This record gives sequence, structure tokens and C-alpha cells, in this order.
Amino acid sequence: MNEDNPEVQRLADKLDTVCIALQRIVQWSEAYPYHVFPEPDWTKAAKLLEAGGITIDSISAHCMRHVAASMGALASKALEEVDDENSSAKT
Repeated sequence: MNEDNPEVQRLADKLDTVCIALQRIVQWSEAYPYHVFPEPDWTKAAKLLEAGGITIDSISAHCMRHVAASMGALASKALEEVDDENSSAKT
């Protein structure tokens, strides 16, 4: 980038950090393609789960908590790195 301007370089580094996090999120979103993991028969799945004393809602909630926590961790890590870069630039 522009090595003569430290502010431009600092912003470029922050952008790189954020882009890396976004790339990780995109990769994770592509990890379960439909041709490998086709859509299940949701009605049948719900009946089978209920027969075992489990609701499909509890399974869905668990999966979404996992997704949200994982995405949040990726974003938090990137934000911490960007914040660390801000702190370093001020000292």
C-alpha cells in the first residue's frame, strides 16, 4: 500500500483483518452444500424426533445458537484485532 503514509497503512491493515474474517465466514457458509447434504423431509424428521422425546425446535435452536456463536466469535476476533491495531497506533 502507501508505506509513506502510516495512517493509510494502518487503515489498509484494518481492512485486511476484516476481509480475512469475512472470508472465513463465507467459507463456513459454503461448508454444507445441498448436493452433499440435501434438505431433509422436515415432517418425517419432526415425527421421528418427537417419537424419541425431542422436538425439532430444540434441535433447530441448538444449531442456530452454534452458528450465531461461531459467527460472533469470528467477528469478535476481527474486531479485537482491529481495536488492538487502534491501540498500537495511538502509543
